[in-house]
Amino acid sequence: EPNSTMTAHRRAPVHMPTTRLRSTSRRLAAGVFGLIPLLLISSTSGSSTTEPHYHQGKLDKYENGPPSLLLTSKESEELAEGKAIMQVVVNPVTNTRRLMMVRDIAAPSWVVLDRIMDLDNYPKMVQGVDRLERYAEVDLPDGTQEIRARYDIHALHMKFTYYMLHRYDPKQRCLTFHLDYSRQSDLDDSVGYWYVLPQSNEACRVYYSCDTKLRGWVPGPVYALLGKTALRQATTWVHAEAIKQWASVRSPRG
Repeated sequence: EPNSTMTAHRRAPVHMPTTRLRSTSRRLAAGVFGLIPLLLISSTSGSSTTEPHYHQGKLDKYENGPPSLLLTSKESEELAEGKAIMQVVVNPVTNTRRLMMVRDIAAPSWVVLDRIMDLDNYPKMVQGVDRLERYAEVDLPDGTQEIRARYDIHALHMKFTYYMLHRYDPKQRCLTFHLDYSRQSDLDDSVGYWYVLPQSNEACRVYYSCDTKLRGWVPGPVYALLGKTALRQATTWVHAEAIKQWASVRSPRG
């Protein structure tokens, strides 16, 4: 997995057995907010509500709308079997490479979107999220909604605070997000994307991608393992919560 989308300062490489790397990455990623992978080894805490971020964005932001992604027949078969697949997506303009996770969910698209947009309940749904507080929300003239929120998360013994700006387009069934650069976050930069495609009245396909840049240094192999683990966990929690919510709606007591 190339490191072109997540940049860090170079230092002498640290060698760790593969099995230990995998174990470490799973423990770390398990404590991270599913929308924002790889927050784990930032060297300092520098969040602030009064100071702007160190820059106004280094990573290319995602656009609202369907993904430019073609699935092979084998990948379509795996999705039909209930498996999640991961693809590398290349931006034709910048030539940057990003991972995208795809998963089919046996619940209507509106149920899945309801879970993704239920930010206030992320501390209950997403492992590692300790607190989420909205501090700004506005409906825009183009029909989209902008939500700014503070996240407090933990990973192992480390705690992180960051400020995120979400842009939700209900017509496109798409949510994009990036750091709120008017406030300082413990991340250098982060951008992400959710897209939900209806498959039928009771099923849909979910696309998720996220790109994060740290201020500290992380060994390349750890980046690769953490990135893939966090992407899988993001679609896993949405799948579990959507199935649970849909079962509740369909229940006579629901």
